[in-house]
Amino acid sequence: MKKYATISAKISEEEREEIKKLKLNPTKIIRKAVQEEIRRARNKELIEKMKKVRPIISKLNTEEIVSDIREDRER
Repeated sequence: MKKYATISAKISEEEREEIKKLKLNPTKIIRKAVQEEIRRARNKELIEKMKKVRPIISKLNTEEIVSDIREDRER
């Protein structure tokens, strides 16, 4: 079972009233926003790693790699 932690956020009174008026669930809103921000940060991190690896990968000969894989499968 997952453990949960409590976080809080300050919002304007107008936003709070709008949430009530629209009968929105603030917990779901915050949870979704946090999940989206985590996903965005992970994607950014992956893109940065890919940029670092790109020069190395671009030097590889695709045909040679395919040939090596096929040869390895035949063993």
